[in-house]
Amino acid sequence: MVFAENKQSTEPYSFIFLKKLCSFSFIIILIYYTYDQFSQFSNSISKPNLIFRKQHVKEILNTAKNINITIEICGTDNCTYTYNSNNTDWKKCVAANEVPFEVLSDNVSVPDCFRYSFDYQERIDIEVPPITAVHLDGLEIDQYYYAISSSPLFFINNITTTIYYSPTIIKQISDKYVYGLAGGKSKEYVDFNVHTDMTPLITPNVTTFVLRPISMNIYYQEETYYDLGSIISSIGGFFSSLSGIFVFLFGASKLAPWGFLQIYVFNCLCIRYQRKLAKKLKSKYEPIPFISGRTKNFTLEERIQSMENLLEEYYLDTNFLNLLIEENNVDDKV
Repeated sequence: MVFAENKQSTEPYSFIFLKKLCSFSFIIILIYYTYDQFSQFSNSISKPNLIFRKQHVKEILNTAKNINITIEICGTDNCTYTYNSNNTDWKKCVAANEVPFEVLSDNVSVPDCFRYSFDYQERIDIEVPPITAVHLDGLEIDQYYYAISSSPLFFINNITTTIYYSPTIIKQISDKYVYGLAGGKSKEYVDFNVHTDMTPLITPNVTTFVLRPISMNIYYQEETYYDLGSIISSIGGFFSSLSGIFVFLFGASKLAPWGFLQIYVFNCLCIRYQRKLAKKLKSKYEPIPFISGRTKNFTLEERIQSMENLLEEYYLDTNFLNLLIEENNVDDKV
């Protein structure tokens, strides 16, 4: 491990103490970060994380084909509308038959109800005969988001009702998949956050309502869970950052081709494997580089050859050098 570097004999004691202190601090920070990640994972099992963001309608139109708001009018199939209150050019409403009559929860369609779809505008004036109720039914941004169940908006004759709304597209986790260990299914719908304002209307036998968004922003709310994959990725990235800082301050650690199994497990639990490994090392790398020292029974050439064999097997990749030699031999023959 990079934080468990052995001291060099040429380093001053004060510098070695500083290195050990820094190593200990980094290990404590890493342990605390790991604990915090698993704590967040534990909390998200019962209470998911919420991510909020907003996007302006113009930004959405740069990537989406259209933005439509769909309403459901119950009690009449006759209405006219205009997008601008100063514009007297009223148009006949056309039922949005292409919008499927499905509902997300308890918002069941009422008989004699018709859906109408309009472009998302700053103001839409809709004029109808006396009606029963109106629902803000959904929002379409390339895909259709159904509105969550809400009480119908009732209207009084000779009254202009302004419906102020602020759409929030909600992505909710519906299936945690083993308590968030492996992600989960989700469902998406829209919440319009509606409130109304009523003013008298002079024209008799006419009911008018006005659709006005509070702003031209679409808000998004997404539920997310911490899963093991994201935790491992976060801890790995944080460990790499600490390792990079340590290497920047004190230099790189020694290359170590031996892992946890060879160093600890074989030494404690699998002694038979450790003995086999030591036996093969002695038979293949005799003398063992850096360990045997100067031995009278072996020449300097044999010691160098043993060192090359060890470096080639555990430390250095010499395949590219072999390819260069083979290609050079072929060229020489030609």
